[in-house]
Amino acid sequence: MENMNFDIKNLENKKSTWIYIGIFFVFALLAPHVAFITAHISLSSNEGWNAYLARRAIGLDHAPLYPPSEQMVFNNYPPSSFYVVGLFGWLLGDMIVAGRVISLLALLFCAWATGRVVLSCGGTQGGAWLAGLLVMLYSAVFYSDYVAMDDPQWLGQAVIMVGFMLLLGNGRQSGWTGAWRPFCAGFVMVAGLTFKHNILALPAAVLVWLLLTDWRHAVSWMAGCLVSLCLLGGLYYSCFGPEFIQGVFAHKRIFYVHGMLKGLGNVVGLGGMMVSCAFVPWLRLRHRSGLLLGLYLLLAIASAIVQRTGAGVSHNACFEALIAAAMCAGLAMSYLATAGGTAGRMPARTMLVGMVGLNLLPVVVSLPVYLPYLYRSNVTAIVEHQGASNETIAAVRAIDGDVACETLALCYWAHKPVVMDFFNYSQHVAVTHDAQALTRAVDHHDIAAFVSNSRFDTQEEVWEFSNLWRIIRARYTHVRLQGAAYIVTP
Repeated sequence: MENMNFDIKNLENKKSTWIYIGIFFVFALLAPHVAFITAHISLSSNEGWNAYLARRAIGLDHAPLYPPSEQMVFNNYPPSSFYVVGLFGWLLGDMIVAGRVISLLALLFCAWATGRVVLSCGGTQGGAWLAGLLVMLYSAVFYSDYVAMDDPQWLGQAVIMVGFMLLLGNGRQSGWTGAWRPFCAGFVMVAGLTFKHNILALPAAVLVWLLLTDWRHAVSWMAGCLVSLCLLGGLYYSCFGPEFIQGVFAHKRIFYVHGMLKGLGNVVGLGGMMVSCAFVPWLRLRHRSGLLLGLYLLLAIASAIVQRTGAGVSHNACFEALIAAAMCAGLAMSYLATAGGTAGRMPARTMLVGMVGLNLLPVVVSLPVYLPYLYRSNVTAIVEHQGASNETIAAVRAIDGDVACETLALCYWAHKPVVMDFFNYSQHVAVTHDAQALTRAVDHHDIAAFVSNSRFDTQEEVWEFSNLWRIIRARYTHVRLQGAAYIVTP
């Protein structure tokens, strides 16, 4: 028995080799994203949109952050991220690059915070490293479109994780002597929702957990939430008025029930880590956090499935489920590494190796195919298309008058004001059947030119918003290929 305990603990203590291997693959997966983080190639239609709103937030563009509903530009995000990215972008000189850097740093912080939560719940250093590496590896392989992309999802998640760490602390304070922790945690978590408002699973899990386990801390946590809501909500409402509420909470969007299948597919992809839940000592975790993590995982799964029904919602809906599953995997490893003897009918060491292997199996299976694809798409494609993209940007800059770009980053880098948000306006038209603003602009030739998505995309993606292009092409009949995109003029 002593030899078995020694072997298992020795396996835990030899974590450095496996950690270095994991870090090596993380660096290999992140390298293409970092290498071209300043490239003028748009990674998403969101990048230019976020950049324009960041400029508005810090006053570089003299237009409202939450425009009136009759315009063709919309803002359905909370405002905090635009100020953070805007200030950093003002220093760097490029809002998109600033957003990419912040997003990458936020992802790294979330991975670190996941490991810290594992330690707070009684996990080992090896379990904490496993949890953090799983967040990085799964993000880089399966959610790579959000790695170093100008989008506030990881930033909002990072702020929420700060609240989570504040809540758990070291678990030694109790009663009113530790009441400041849940108060601060509640304050920070609500503040996190002002960066991205769809990160709801963890705050909901914390509320239920505290109500069931410690009503005094529940009162303190809700007080922190209320203070944060009143301060930040009141501040933003006083700055932006009803348009803030209308933009964030009443935005027009199409929902597809079959989107649940996408969410379910994302959740199934985390199945290896979820199997680890069978080895988590739920009732023995420090300060009754087993119930909290169980609630977090279940609510995160449900949230991912439901959110994927919304048009435009992508892998970002699954980040909470990834973090929750990674925490469970880290705690399961911690238990098996320190249990000694057997776990059920099998030696704990065998179960430990099998469990870790199962957690990494989807990544290991995908890497031989994904790594070449990553370097081909993120390195070769960017190098090949950079010149064409710069040509398009130069052509847009040379146009006299306003230009509407399907890929907003092209207009942003061309220093053109934003006059139309194709995605959100197409959603508005699809829901309300009101396209008068676009029809009026087209009839009066208020917009000098329209620019398609990249011609290197599929044909459906080049002319993605067909309901809008039908209106445009009725009056704008001249189409010319210019670099990476098509420019449509009267």
